[in-house]
Amino acid sequence: MQTRSKLARGVDVKSADKGEVSAVIATLNVRDHDGDVADESTFTEGQEVVISSYNHAAMYGASVPVGKGVIHVSSAEAILEGKLWIDQMEAARDTFTVVKEMGAQQQWSYGYKIQEAEPGTFDGEPVQFLKRVDVFEASPVIRGAGINTRTLSVKGLKDLDPASIERARTMSDYRAAIRPHETAVSLRKWSLRVAEAKLGDRPGIEAMRSMYAWVDPAGDPELKSSYAYPHHDGPGGAASIRACLVGIAKLNGATPSGVGIPDADRRGVYNHLAAHILEADITPSELSDGKGEALKFSDQLLAVLAVEQEMVERSGDVLALRRSKGKTHGAFNALLLEWSLDNQKALRSHLDTPQEDAARELARFIQIQQSLQTQE
Repeated sequence: MQTRSKLARGVDVKSADKGEVSAVIATLNVRDHDGDVADESTFTEGQEVVISSYNHAAMYGASVPVGKGVIHVSSAEAILEGKLWIDQMEAARDTFTVVKEMGAQQQWSYGYKIQEAEPGTFDGEPVQFLKRVDVFEASPVIRGAGINTRTLSVKGLKDLDPASIERARTMSDYRAAIRPHETAVSLRKWSLRVAEAKLGDRPGIEAMRSMYAWVDPAGDPELKSSYAYPHHDGPGGAASIRACLVGIAKLNGATPSGVGIPDADRRGVYNHLAAHILEADITPSELSDGKGEALKFSDQLLAVLAVEQEMVERSGDVLALRRSKGKTHGAFNALLLEWSLDNQKALRSHLDTPQEDAARELARFIQIQQSLQTQE
């Protein structure tokens, strides 16, 4: 089997004095720059690896290892938890210094052998699915191929001031698709305006990351305008299943607001929203490849729901502006809204049979039970 290396990027630095390193070496279920896709079954939980000095020096025989670590696997990432021998080796101290000083520009790589792989298609592109790999080494490097990978923490940085630590954290971990997280879920009615009002005028980064699924890598992470795909009932609030379902519909192109995030982030955003939906024992729609294939009826309904949700918010904004000028909706817009209501009445009539009334009653019961569980 041929020995290979997989590259990764980013850094988030925290202060301590132990020479410990925590780094994301692979983001799962995304197509990386090598055209490979890995998932949680690709890596072995608890696998031990050596840590090389810069650019795989130990793997290629240029030096001895400078540390040792263990790989842990989540549903979204493969993470290296390791320790550099900074109190015993000059090479380890030099490597550690480079990692901390590189800050947000730091990237990581891992050495591996492919044990099982197969070709396939992912998001409409040809890829190699890495079914199983043997990872035996990790190393900081100059240039990476991985998606949204990074050093999570470097302990041993007494000389790094708090402002630099926060800057490094902001430049790396608070970027792109936000990792899935455990939270309560809700099937109740959801309003974007109400949810965002709970953020207040000056929300912190953590508050906004607890409400959204994506943050613009080129944007300021302290500004609400940098975030997209809101789906929580306020900071730290329950995840709205309606908002998550609509979010995936937008991601699949139901509305213009769902277009524009990088292709590399689409899977990460989808995974975040889908994780909440699965918590409610509901199967989310698949992520579309953007080819415009015919939609299943349920996906078409979700696309309509996504448009309606935006229409409700936009109508409220327009009406508020017009009322400030002593006006209401214009005659033509009022007519269009009436037509929309007519369509809703026609759809409701499709539920007016004994069997469908029973299904609707069951759905109502499930929603009530879900709400009660959320309140407990």
